[in-house]
Amino acid sequence: MSETAPSSTTSALVAAALADPAVHRQIEQDFVRHVEQLLDDDRLRVDTTSGRRPVSGMMKFVQRSDHSVDLKRIMSEMRKPDRELQHQMPVGETLEVNLLKRKLWVFRQVVGRLRVLCVSPTRTLLAGETPQPLRPNDVSKLLSEIPASVGGVPSTIVLMSTSGFTIEAHELAERRADRTVIMAEPNKAGGWAVYGPVETKALVDLFDPEAEESKRNRVREEIESISSELVGAGISTDKICAQTQLPVQLVESELKSYAKSHPGLVAKRLDGRVVLFREGSVPPAATSASGGGEMPLIDRIKTLFARKGENEKKIAFLSERRTALMQQRDRSYDDVMSLEKQEGKLRTEFKEATGDITKRRVTGQLLQLRKDIERRQQLLSVLNQQINIVSTHLHNLELVHQGQHAKLPDSEEVASDAAKAEEMLAGLEADAELAGSVGAITNTGLSAEEQALYEELERENASATRDPEIPLETASSAPPSEPAKSPAARHAEPEAG
Repeated sequence: MSETAPSSTTSALVAAALADPAVHRQIEQDFVRHVEQLLDDDRLRVDTTSGRRPVSGMMKFVQRSDHSVDLKRIMSEMRKPDRELQHQMPVGETLEVNLLKRKLWVFRQVVGRLRVLCVSPTRTLLAGETPQPLRPNDVSKLLSEIPASVGGVPSTIVLMSTSGFTIEAHELAERRADRTVIMAEPNKAGGWAVYGPVETKALVDLFDPEAEESKRNRVREEIESISSELVGAGISTDKICAQTQLPVQLVESELKSYAKSHPGLVAKRLDGRVVLFREGSVPPAATSASGGGEMPLIDRIKTLFARKGENEKKIAFLSERRTALMQQRDRSYDDVMSLEKQEGKLRTEFKEATGDITKRRVTGQLLQLRKDIERRQQLLSVLNQQINIVSTHLHNLELVHQGQHAKLPDSEEVASDAAKAEEMLAGLEADAELAGSVGAITNTGLSAEEQALYEELERENASATRDPEIPLETASSAPPSEPAKSPAARHAEPEAG
């Protein structure tokens, strides 16, 4: 069997509750739309009487239909005359493509057929129950309802179930002389699973509606959701594959691409699996400080002969070693968990056993299991010690590397700069005092005549603002004031009486 793992719309819909009829309806429409676009793809090659031929280069007669009439009948039988619900329900769309070629320049002859069937659990959805995947007998019944091939014309049948298939039903995806059966279903990870004969893997992969970019985006989203594991055991391909249900080759390629686009991350094959992990906790700029493309040639030669960069190499090696040990430890934990589950089953079997022979057999199995668990625990203890040693050594190297990269000044340089700073502050304070004294001189530096005129102007300005303006008529009718007498004239006048 060949399996692959939706458009962005389908990815969001599959994550919703499968009991919603609208979800099944949207999945059905997305799949049929994808097949219609695929008819113009040169890669789609199906069996014909003349061998495998591209569909795009042949004459086609396309007929699209559905089972909406049957849906109305079933809703009437179940007494659910709801128009809104009817519009949300899947209608079992079908697509039949007859491939033709000209015969005697006038007549047309069918040389191949492509049939697409969309199946949904109509009655289950109307009842509001959880849909179940199709079983082998359900698939066999659907295939038997398809008309047999006439005249030896081969058919390619694509069966899509919105509720999925059981594992046993996948075995019915086969290739015979008269027909090839391909099965497609949405998976729980938000993608698609397509099953078919191994010899037709290229054809099977084409019926996956999910675009390549959408698959890679799902891998990146899964990496970012568990990015906290990058500083520990890392992210392995099998973990991503289990969550996204995507092919290993695509996940490995995306892990390597993610590492290239994120400085400080490395994707390497450890124990047969590609693992994405962080190469130490030193910043990327610090790891490249010892050399690089921007360094002059003479500096590179000096760095090479001075054997610089040894700490970076050690940090990279220890980071890889620590990740490998953590991966091994995680697998050992998984083994212990499986052994503990097996021990629980044997304990239950011992309790339910009635014969003495069965209890003795279970006792022997439990004893061996406990010994296996003790061995795994000893291995875990050793692994934890090794991880602790490697992590401590890595931490020390990172501290040394960070101290060298910081290039902090020594004590003499700090004292010299402090003395210069004090001198600068003292000079600045003296300049400030001088500027203040110059300002005071400027304020009082008027000559005697300038000072008298300045005071006269100030008095006039003050009297103008204090006394109101006198009207012109009042000023003309008022008697003229006597001129002011001098002090000598006042003394010369006789006093009255």
